[in-house]
Amino acid sequence: MNVMKLVLKIISYTGLGLTLIPSILFLIDKIELSQLKLYMLIGVFVWFGSAVFWIGKGRSKK
Repeated sequence: MNVMKLVLKIISYTGLGLTLIPSILFLIDKIELSQLKLYMLIGVFVWFGSAVFWIGKGRSKK
């Protein structure tokens, strides 16, 4: 695995974390709804902005 792909994966998983962790924090009443929306929006953009470059690469076309 090359370095760029590894960096993209780390960034992508960080984006996924920004969609999952704020939901849990909101559920246990540690953050407000406006913070939840902001973190999840950032997480979605980070995930979709970085995951498209490495997901599905290396699969053979049939």
